[in-house]
Amino acid sequence: MTFKFFAMGLVTSALTACVSSGESSSVNSEWKALNSKRPQCAKAAGITGPYSVATEYYGGSVVQVFEPGPGVSEAQAAKANACMKA
Repeated sequence: MTFKFFAMGLVTSALTACVSSGESSSVNSEWKALNSKRPQCAKAAGITGPYSVATEYYGGSVVQVFEPGPGVSEAQAAKANACMKA
């Protein structure tokens, strides 16, 4: 019984450390910055209607990529993606 409580305490401590780590808050900050930049990049690329964006986490960074589709040409998506990387 004591070992079970010790193990639960250890797991809880590890989860708390992961959730409260600085990396989590930096990812949140990156995500917010990209979300605020996205409408400007869409406008600069001439995207005026609805669009799709894939949001992924690569090697410690948040990446958002405009996807070509209905109303968004390959060229517009490429221009918007270049803007997001700038």
